[in-house]
Amino acid sequence: MAQKGWQGNFFEDFELNQELACPTPRTITSGDVATYIALTGDRTPVYCGPSGHIHPLVVFHAVFGQTVRYISLNARANLGYAGIRWRAPVKVGDTLKMDIKIVGLRENSSGQTGIVWVENKATNQRGTVVMTFWRWVMINKRNHDVPTRWLANPVVPEMPAQVDAKDLFVNHDVIPSQRETVSSLKFGDYVKGERILHFDGQTLNHSDHMSFTRLFQNSAKVHFDAKLTGGQPLIYGGVPISIGYAMAHNGLNNRLGIAAINAGAHTAPVHAGNTIYAFTDVLDTVALDDKVGALRLRMIVTKDLDPASLEDPGAFQIQSKDVKGRMRHNKDVVLDLDYWELVAR
Repeated sequence: MAQKGWQGNFFEDFELNQELACPTPRTITSGDVATYIALTGDRTPVYCGPSGHIHPLVVFHAVFGQTVRYISLNARANLGYAGIRWRAPVKVGDTLKMDIKIVGLRENSSGQTGIVWVENKATNQRGTVVMTFWRWVMINKRNHDVPTRWLANPVVPEMPAQVDAKDLFVNHDVIPSQRETVSSLKFGDYVKGERILHFDGQTLNHSDHMSFTRLFQNSAKVHFDAKLTGGQPLIYGGVPISIGYAMAHNGLNNRLGIAAINAGAHTAPVHAGNTIYAFTDVLDTVALDDKVGALRLRMIVTKDLDPASLEDPGAFQIQSKDVKGRMRHNKDVVLDLDYWELVAR
């Protein structure tokens, strides 16, 4: 009798321009909202109140998790993102589904893995597109001894450098009151070039990071299997994104919610026992209308190094050149996220 269990796709199984409808559509509930707050401590006002609006990162994780069974069940690591846009509100009770397309393939010279680039589109039960993005991930090969055609002839797509501020979706229903945030910080208080320290740190543990990952039905083996990972399951990259973003509320109190991610890179692994911290550099400010402005922010998450403890936090170098002149991230950096945040004016 044939084995009915499935081991997932390996790098050899992907084809360029392959299109897939992902299992399993997910209805977002108030329980998801409460659990997300419990696991991250996020305090963004509108996503904690009675309006039923769903946190943009909950939407991201819910649809990202749907791609795992096809794309990253056999992943070595998720590498990066580009052009992430939230295009319409999601509210409690909405059901989200994900469709994907393979847009790039490159086998690594080691012969053990390859990089897969994926275009992603999430829609709700009414067929409205609520989110689109690209990501790329390192996938294990099934047969290390047999090269694929993507070793000699890789296809590497060009990713968008950034999302234009004029293309951001603005929901004026989520503008917080000063009573909700107890903060007078507004869009005009932020200056291009400033660095915001968030001061809060969180030590990660197996229970929390695995619960977070299971909440969004991400079943990639590297996040759960200690034997597979030499006793150190890799923490899902969405965990430092969400906890870093939750910590960033301290200093961005009147934010409406993340609107787009221009680019993101997981620059070093994170494991249980690491303590993560965050700071944010203001890259640009764009007034969108008389009520809302957009801040282009670069959120940096570090592990086991509190930037606020440094004698001069402003001098911390995110990247520097190596001996060959290539830009490399500081060894203490685990996440480099360039995104647009909406802030009340």
